Amino acid sequence: MSSNNLISIPVDLFIEFAKIFGKICDPLITPLENVVKSSLQILFPSFYNDAVEFLDSSQSPFTSRLPLMNPFHVLMFCLAYLTIVFTGKQIMANRTKVSVKNLSIVHNFFLVTLSAYMCTTTLYEAWRQGYSLFTNPEDRSEKGFQMAKYVWLFYVSKIAEFMDTFIMVLKKNNHQITFLHVYHHTSIFIIWWWVTYVAPTGEAYFSAALNSAVHVVMYGYYLSTTLSIPIRFIKRYITLFQMTQFTLMMIQASYDIYYFKVLHPELEETYPFGLTLILWIYMWTMLGLFANFFRADRKREAEAKPKNAKKIQ
Repeated sequence: MSSNNLISIPVDLFIEFAKIFGKICDPLITPLENVVKSSLQILFPSFYNDAVEFLDSSQSPFTSRLPLMNPFHVLMFCLAYLTIVFTGKQIMANRTKVSVKNLSIVHNFFLVTLSAYMCTTTLYEAWRQGYSLFTNPEDRSEKGFQMAKYVWLFYVSKIAEFMDTFIMVLKKNNHQITFLHVYHHTSIFIIWWWVTYVAPTGEAYFSAALNSAVHVVMYGYYLSTTLSIPIRFIKRYITLFQMTQFTLMMIQASYDIYYFKVLHPELEETYPFGLTLILWIYMWTMLGLFANFFRADRKREAEAKPKNAKKIQ
C-alpha cells in the first residue's frame, strides 16, 4: 500500500461513516424534504426552478460522490444547531450547570487530532499536486478528487465544532454564547458546504489548511485548560492568531481577484470568482467582529486586574 493510500484511510472512513449516517437518517429526512420541495414548487415555482437549475449548474463533478452535500441537509443541521442552542439555554436557566469535563476532554482531543490531520494532509496533497501558494485553478479532473475529499472533511468538521456551543450551554457559560460565536459557527458551516459543493480543489486548500493549523493551537489550549495544564499565556494570542488567518485569507482572495480578473483575464482555467468574492467579503466581517471581541476582551482583563490586586492585599 502506498503512503498516499495510508494517509487517505481516515478521510475515507469518515466518508463511509457519513454515508451510513445518511442512510439511517434518510427515512426520517426525505419525507420532510419532499414536503418542503413540493410546497416551494407550488408557492414559488419560478424561484424553485431557478434555484434547482443554479445548483445543478454550479456543482462540482465530485459532489455526487461525497455525502452530506444535499442543501436541505445543510439547512436541517443549521436549524438543529440553533434550536439546541436557544432552547438549551432556556432549559438550563432553572437548572444547575452540568459537569462536562470528560466530554470536553474527548471533544477537544478529537478536534486537535482531526485539525492536525486536515492541515497535514491538505498541505501534503497540495505539494503532491504541485500547487503554488495562491492562484491555483479549480481541478475538475479525477486527480483532484483526493483534495476534494480533504476539503469535504474540513467542511464536515464544522459539524463537530457545534459541540463547542453545546458544552457552553451545559456549563451555563451564556456570556460566551455571543452573536459572534453563533454567527461564526453557523456561517462558516454554510460557506464551506458551498465551497465543497462548487469547487473543493485549487484555492480551497489554503483556507482549509490555515484554519486547521489555527485550530490545533486553539483546541490544544482548550484541552490544556480542561486538564488543568497551566499555559494560560496562549489565551490572549488565540484571537490574534484567528485575526491573522483572516488577514491572510483576505490577501489570498484579493490577489486572486487581481490575478485572474486584471492580470490574466484570458485564462480559461481559474478558480470560481463567486467563491473568491464570498471569501473576501466574509473575511471582512470576521475581522471586524473579532477585532471588536479582542478589544472587549482586553478591556475586561484591564478591569479585572485592580479587583485581583485588592483580593491579594
